Amino acid sequence: MDLPNQIKQHKAESDSYAILLYHLRDVGIFRNVTENDYGIDFEIEFVEDRRVVGNYIKAQVKASEKLVIRNSDSVPTISGIKQSTLNYWAQLSFKSHVVAYAVDLKTENIYISKPLFWDVISKIDRSNSTKTIEFLPHQNGLKSQVPVAKVFTKAYSVFPSLLDEIYNHKLGLKNLKRFASLYADVFHYDICSEVESQDDFATFLEVCKVLLVHENFDNSKFSDEEKKYRYSHQYWCNQSVNSGYDDEVVNFIARKPMEVLFPLYLDALQKYENRVFSGQYFWLHKDPTYLRLVYENIIPTARDHDGISDLGYDYPRERRNHGLTFNSYCAQI
Repeated sequence: MDLPNQIKQHKAESDSYAILLYHLRDVGIFRNVTENDYGIDFEIEFVEDRRVVGNYIKAQVKASEKLVIRNSDSVPTISGIKQSTLNYWAQLSFKSHVVAYAVDLKTENIYISKPLFWDVISKIDRSNSTKTIEFLPHQNGLKSQVPVAKVFTKAYSVFPSLLDEIYNHKLGLKNLKRFASLYADVFHYDICSEVESQDDFATFLEVCKVLLVHENFDNSKFSDEEKKYRYSHQYWCNQSVNSGYDDEVVNFIARKPMEVLFPLYLDALQKYENRVFSGQYFWLHKDPTYLRLVYENIIPTARDHDGISDLGYDYPRERRNHGLTFNSYCAQI
């Protein structure tokens, strides 16, 4: 009797979906979208304490019987990704985070990528060559990689959206000189005086809340309570009131968050600059105004207190690439 044979690729895909759903079943609601597969297999909507909270990510699942793990850094990789797929993931990322899972069919280990956007746009270019994506490193001390995948899947549900990242990066760049002046004024003016621009201070905290979302403050000057409320303008207002001042933040109170956060804010701006330039071909076509903003705003190298204070009074007027104009720069991409 002649019967149809199961295609090996279909078997691998089916097995990988079953493994993923079984191990991550308590994360949330998995909606299968493989019937219209253009590079996404599942939409995962998160559930917390049996409540559907409205956060979700989109996921692509890659199956392998011989998953390649680099010896140098224990990073699993999957190759052969079409640039059309990379472009699709990048566009979807403006609506929700897109992540990839690699399922090792032999061990049933599950590996997860970071949200793919910044990595994939760095691989988009003029060629038609396929690309390789990376996953979080294999943890040698763990019997199973599934708990790592589960922890990061849940973490991604509360990450700032890509639009929030880009908006606050733009805001952080456009206000860099104002924030530097704010820093200098907080330490220059009388400690009992109110911060001259409460709006600038509040905006600075909001920008830091997004750009420093992954920052660890364990070894900072903040107390445990200050770590918890470090980005709250109202908290620092309350600290001023508790110290006997009016209901606005005074310079003495603002000094600690400015001194702790400002060097990290500059580091974050540098990190995002590197990300944008790595994806310059993408941004040239998607949002050249954003690319220009990054190109024309050089991040100062100062990270110590005196150097940052000097920025408020004598901000450097540097030009990138020995004065190469933005249009000339774009012509070289």
